[in-house]
Amino acid sequence: MMQITSERIVLDPFTLFDSKVVDVRFDGHRVWSASVPYATDGEIALRWPKALRIRLSGVTDVSITDSATGRVIDSAEAVSFGSSKDRLALTDARGRWLAMTKWDRLGPVLDGRSDDLGAILLQNGRRLVDDLTSDGHEVYIVGGTLLGIVRDGGLLPHDDDLDLAFYCHADNPLDIGLVSYRMERALQSRGYTVVRHSLAHLEIEFFNSAGEPDHYIDIFTGFFRDGQYCQPFALRGPEILPEDLVPTRPREIEGVELPEPANPTAWLSYAYGPGWRVPDPTFKFVTPRSTRARFEAWFGVFNRGRVYWDKHYLGYETPMGFTDARRPVERFLADVPAGARILDLGCGDGRWSHELASSGHAVTGVDYSHEALRIARSAQGESEVDFRYLNLNDRASVLEFGAWMLGTGQEWCVFAHHSLQALTKANRQNVMLLLDLVLRGSGFADLSSDENLSGHYERGKPSTWHLPQRWLVEEADGHPLAIDIIDRRRRRDRKDTREVYTARIRRTSGIVRAGDQAFVRERRELKKTEE
Repeated sequence: MMQITSERIVLDPFTLFDSKVVDVRFDGHRVWSASVPYATDGEIALRWPKALRIRLSGVTDVSITDSATGRVIDSAEAVSFGSSKDRLALTDARGRWLAMTKWDRLGPVLDGRSDDLGAILLQNGRRLVDDLTSDGHEVYIVGGTLLGIVRDGGLLPHDDDLDLAFYCHADNPLDIGLVSYRMERALQSRGYTVVRHSLAHLEIEFFNSAGEPDHYIDIFTGFFRDGQYCQPFALRGPEILPEDLVPTRPREIEGVELPEPANPTAWLSYAYGPGWRVPDPTFKFVTPRSTRARFEAWFGVFNRGRVYWDKHYLGYETPMGFTDARRPVERFLADVPAGARILDLGCGDGRWSHELASSGHAVTGVDYSHEALRIARSAQGESEVDFRYLNLNDRASVLEFGAWMLGTGQEWCVFAHHSLQALTKANRQNVMLLLDLVLRGSGFADLSSDENLSGHYERGKPSTWHLPQRWLVEEADGHPLAIDIIDRRRRRDRKDTREVYTARIRRTSGIVRAGDQAFVRERRELKKTEE
């Protein structure tokens, strides 16, 4: 009989027989798959992953099944976690059942969805394939989509998307990027919402009838270079030949035809290994560091942090915003010239964008979280804000947006509240280039950031990051931007106190170096206030 605690599940080795991977189910829903470890002291222990462990509260029936055969290994009814007597509902804010994904986090999957998501995914995939094909691209299904259809005759229940790739005949990273940008523009012209992960990876986002992000389809780029088939972000090797990919052939699934590679078993063996015919929900691509470094150098990474912010805003219905923005907003508005337009850079759920617009200025708010933008747009009042999608990690998109700002012929002032600190050092350079481009005349930017690191810092949570003043100064080095610290204050972050500063940035006539005298200066008024 298995033993279940809030830390682990202990199984009897004799009940497992030859099971190598097991599924853990709550009330019949798969929530986690785990490889069976070696027995220690006559028992086999499965430790709950952190993302799942912190959600264990309530009562549920637990069953353990063999992932390959479906055999029930053990089960227990009315297992209680914590003191709650409620039924344990491992769902998100929209009621979608969650399970551990290959990214070691909880996410919605096909299994447990009450709607016809699988059919909708296939229909949208068919339409997308038709549009890509009409533009001359050779498209084929890959990844978990190909695996499920070939091995099981359907979509994998633990999957959450559709995976497509296209055969790009270019082999130079710059040429491949140009092909991808042309594809992006063509799809946008047809009304698709495109999220760029890199110069070789697009995601097409689909929304439900309420305008909420619902599901997505990946488009990977497949190409050959130096005799090796490359499919960023994970795959590079000599096992695949061009004739294994094209010409594609149709594969019917639930009445919908999708194109599969010319030799699907070759692709599956290449990606999943020779054991691909045996179900293993725990499988993860193991990408050599050299391959990952190569792809990131060639194509960049533009998706950092987006999933975190989407999950952060998922349960919101009304704008909340950072509560410490009142003072910097008032200071900012007091100095914005009459007639100037305002850019809220990293606007989040739009709370402060609306506040800025209530002053009578035209405001544009940009963010790369569709969940945040959904909330922001739903709260439009008398002073409407122009909310737009912009990924600050994507330099080309940032500069294109800057060109649009210049094209308005208006003077711009930029408000950025805790947004720069949520970017990596390399991608903060995109913002420096934007400010260099758009700050003209009396225009300025007010950037607020945390000086000290959160006591709850986690690498995967940008809200816990910081941007010390010294870093800001060093990263502005070489740009024609002068920085003046105009405010310091403190804010509460859970049980921590974080030091916050606001930097005002103006464009100068020449290049400013970090070592220049008076590059960063405290205003006398501020010093007197502190004294």
